[in-house]
Amino acid sequence: MNINILLPIKFDQAFTYLCDISLNLEQGDYVLVPFRNKEIVGIVWEKNVPAPKKIKLKKIIKKINFPKLTKNNINFINKFSQYNISSLGMTLKLFLYEKGLDAILKNKVSGDYNEYKIQRFKKNNLSALQTKSYQEVSQNINFSSYSTTLIHGVTGSGKTLIYFEIIKEALKKNKQVLVLLPEIALTKQIADRFKDYFAAEPALWHSSISEKKKKNIWKGVSENKIKLVLGARSSIFLPFQNLKLIVIDEEHDSSYKQEEGVSYNARDMSILRASIEKFPILLVSATPSIESYYNSKNKKYFYVSLTERYKNISLPNIEIVDLVHTPADKGKFISNQLIPKLKKIIKEKQQVLFFLNRRGHSTYIMCYECKKRLVCPNCSIGLVFHQTSKKAICHYCDYKTSLNQKCTNNKDCEFTFYGLGIEKVFEEVQLIFPEIKIQIFSSDSINNNKNSEQIINDIEKNKIPILVGTQLISKGFHFPSLNYIVVINSDTNFLGSDIRASEKNFQLLQQLSGRAGREENKAKVFLQTNDPSNKILHSLSNSDTKVFYEEELLFRERAYLPPFSKLVSIIVSGANQFEVEKISKKLKQSFLLQEKIKIYGPVTAPIFKIRGKYRMRLLLKYDVSLFPQKFIKNWLDMNIISKNIKLEVDVDPVSFL
Repeated sequence: MNINILLPIKFDQAFTYLCDISLNLEQGDYVLVPFRNKEIVGIVWEKNVPAPKKIKLKKIIKKINFPKLTKNNINFINKFSQYNISSLGMTLKLFLYEKGLDAILKNKVSGDYNEYKIQRFKKNNLSALQTKSYQEVSQNINFSSYSTTLIHGVTGSGKTLIYFEIIKEALKKNKQVLVLLPEIALTKQIADRFKDYFAAEPALWHSSISEKKKKNIWKGVSENKIKLVLGARSSIFLPFQNLKLIVIDEEHDSSYKQEEGVSYNARDMSILRASIEKFPILLVSATPSIESYYNSKNKKYFYVSLTERYKNISLPNIEIVDLVHTPADKGKFISNQLIPKLKKIIKEKQQVLFFLNRRGHSTYIMCYECKKRLVCPNCSIGLVFHQTSKKAICHYCDYKTSLNQKCTNNKDCEFTFYGLGIEKVFEEVQLIFPEIKIQIFSSDSINNNKNSEQIINDIEKNKIPILVGTQLISKGFHFPSLNYIVVINSDTNFLGSDIRASEKNFQLLQQLSGRAGREENKAKVFLQTNDPSNKILHSLSNSDTKVFYEEELLFRERAYLPPFSKLVSIIVSGANQFEVEKISKKLKQSFLLQEKIKIYGPVTAPIFKIRGKYRMRLLLKYDVSLFPQKFIKNWLDMNIISKNIKLEVDVDPVSFL
């Protein structure tokens, strides 16, 4: 019997093998097959297919004892591949945890899942508004039918407790539940809340989990013995057998977008999976994406709103600090108007956060003697000086160099530092508060720090009075004593070529504001700005988020931007700049003009070179009523691209760098 096997390689087709009838294979079964000079795991894709002419078929080696992919899984792989314009093989690779399959083949997975067994459910203590919202959600969902619900609640309104109750309903019915989280550093804090609520460890799935634990979780999920998983975006490909609910916390977060390799948005693909497998999705955010807000406004999603904080705690007051009229001292960045207020706040034992969304110390390093700016040799951007490591670092390829650079006449360069990073803010805050303990809270200091759990614990207990942080701190952390926030530069993210700049900055500042005053009615956020008339800042200060959403939708409609149109980004990259430009122009010339599909470019990417590869971009914009993926794929396939050139397709791009 001839069987087609789909392999996790860059092909859009399955390969035909001979199969011994005694293997009793079915569609979706995992098998080990020879491919070229090695053995590889694949999936039974089609049975009883005709033999290809003039090709000697190889035999399937063995069937792997692992739960097969269901017809729904196979349908999901097909639709995922079609939508994201990725090959079937590379899409399948997302589903195949190779180290886990290797451990299965060698019988080296423990199978001990006791720590993940749900022991009990904590009695809820919902407020009247939470109870009302929970009932609205509960009445709208059925674990056997598809629906998408947007839970839009102000920060601190208790959205988590509401979805805990929905999760409880699913677990009581013995269903599997996946909760997606945008940030690894956030996982431990929210995992502790799950443990308290469900008296069991939730299974954590992200890049920092040990391989031994990953293998055990992967097998437990496949055997339907692990019911609750908290994970990063890749967890949507785990081998669930009875998945009946996905919760996407901070659904607006750009971390859900995978941009390298196969490009996809985990939020959107979760919705696709739920629609195929017929179960509900909960989208949760204080600042929903424009698309999710628009879909709820148009009744595509069920909408639940929480307009008050838990226990009626008020939202923080927003104070706009006009840097034009009350500037900082020369070479400083904190307004003189604020310093006396901040000293009083610290004296009252209050916790304060100074926020700037830039890692490092200085973003521009220049030697005026030799007129040399330190730039990355691999990327078309300047290096950032990091005071903690005394290194100049590229934030795109991680290239590092010391400042011992040769100048004219074989002397050492004497660098001058410009631009503002979080470490420079830290230095300024140290000068203002020399006796106070201060902690930098960024991906550099938390995600890669063995003591990160202790740092977060100390912040929770107010053992660290002052934080200096980047956007990591806006990702859903709960710090009970944090009541005051100073945003060093509220204007930064409005700049640039990103069509989502306003949306992203609004979400960031709104989420950030929500970290303050979560447990008492005394909180304030100071927004330092050179543009005090900015509408978004006033929308934040008026606590009326719908004003921003309606104005942004109006702008998007006039500009024919998502959600009123769809975008596909094509990135051409390679080591030879001339060849990259040539291929990009050839792609444009070969595009057959369509009435409802417009093509723009090619243009050099805002960051023209990354990791030694030159980059050009084309952008397709089309009507939301269309599904032109097949047309786009055929267009790309008819162009012969040399092996030296990489072609990336990004459907629904989030970043435009």
